Amino acid sequence: MTAPAFSAPVYQITAVEIGQRPVSLALPFHFGDVTVTETAEAYLRVSAEGPNGPVTGVGAQLMVPRWFDKRASRSAAQTVDDLRATLRAARDAAVGARGTVRSVSLGIRAEVRAALAPDLPDLAAGFGPALVEMALIDAACRDAGVSFPAAVRADLFGMAAALPPDLAQADYDRWRAGVIAPSRLRVRHTVGFGAPLSADEVKDRPADGRPVALDEVIAATGGTAFKIKITGDVDADHAWLRRIAGVIGTVRGVLVTLDANEQYDPVRLATLWRAIEGDRELAGFRAALAYIEQPFAREIALADGPAFDFPVPVIIDESDDSEDALPRAFAKGYAGTSVKSCKGVLRALINAARVAARRAEGQGALLSAEDLTCQPGLCWQQDSLMAATVGAAHAERNGHHFAGLMQGASAAEQAAYLAAHPDIYTPGPAGPRLNITAGVVKIGSLDAPGFGSTPGPDFAGLDPI
Repeated sequence: MTAPAFSAPVYQITAVEIGQRPVSLALPFHFGDVTVTETAEAYLRVSAEGPNGPVTGVGAQLMVPRWFDKRASRSAAQTVDDLRATLRAARDAAVGARGTVRSVSLGIRAEVRAALAPDLPDLAAGFGPALVEMALIDAACRDAGVSFPAAVRADLFGMAAALPPDLAQADYDRWRAGVIAPSRLRVRHTVGFGAPLSADEVKDRPADGRPVALDEVIAATGGTAFKIKITGDVDADHAWLRRIAGVIGTVRGVLVTLDANEQYDPVRLATLWRAIEGDRELAGFRAALAYIEQPFAREIALADGPAFDFPVPVIIDESDDSEDALPRAFAKGYAGTSVKSCKGVLRALINAARVAARRAEGQGALLSAEDLTCQPGLCWQQDSLMAATVGAAHAERNGHHFAGLMQGASAAEQAAYLAAHPDIYTPGPAGPRLNITAGVVKIGSLDAPGFGSTPGPDFAGLDPI
């Protein structure tokens, strides 16, 4: 006799609260065409009726200027205001919504997209819905009394009933059956273009004594994995890579990735690669290079045309703005994509299953975890748990380096995080800091009911949106 199909639980959202905390960067960070010195972190709390009664869940994400939307017509401040608008639209769409986590999320995304300006990029339009999704996932896990990995394995969110057409249910079920609770995450340290590489290059030091230069970070954290920002200027980038290779060349087991943040075109990228291949000083660097991330502008990255072939894997990031982006990227010749909670946790589950199915067929595919904006606390915990659960072997994870600490959190809230996660945090002179040892953060304490949300933020102390 065949066992009955599992029916995912249904939830009805009764209320949504949104708030924010200002975040200042102790070390201004340059990426793409913007230098970020300050912004705000958004928080969202969902109240819902579930199978076991009322339940709440939370989510958080940094509102990054000019990443979701790089249109020249929008200032950095305007792009953050646009993200706030998506939060308000998502709140309006969510209240009263009823269904599985998956069906509610799909409905909210569609309603918010229709409510916002047509020219707002899909990546930005999905910000508010992604936070509702995260909070509802947290609520569902809490209602069932299970951790996030256990919920994925059991299909608590109702994914199998609403998969995209390119992903067979058998492939999804095979992938989720192998999900386990992760115990550690290898941290990839981001090196912004022009950042100080040695202690003698540091001009200003934060008062909290954090390491600033690349060699100081390596000494303090034992880091062995690095994400290097490049600018689109072939000569400048080649020289930059030579300088970095001189610092990391003696690191054992080193791994590097390159991120162009949409600043290259295919011709200049090929020129850069020829320069790298022809440089004997970069032989070790070439051997350590795992992939290149989003070299081309999102407007052309997935445009119609022949597939491209490149000597090292190339993945998308900013182009991953919809659920069908990864299949289109595969067809174009890309090796994979990045997972980020701000794009969608459920999309990450789908993409992980797609990558697993492709590998099972003997084709190359990879899933990366990219996000330097995750601040210690709720955002870091949820995004890191998601990334490790879907199988990312390492993650860009150093928002703490540029901004860091739990800005805006009370002493009681900070103490609660330290008590709940002694593996993740260690006391610092200005508050809890990440406990990175040998380039790794242990995350076993996140294997608890909910979506990495313990102890959670104090909503009474948030600023309104």
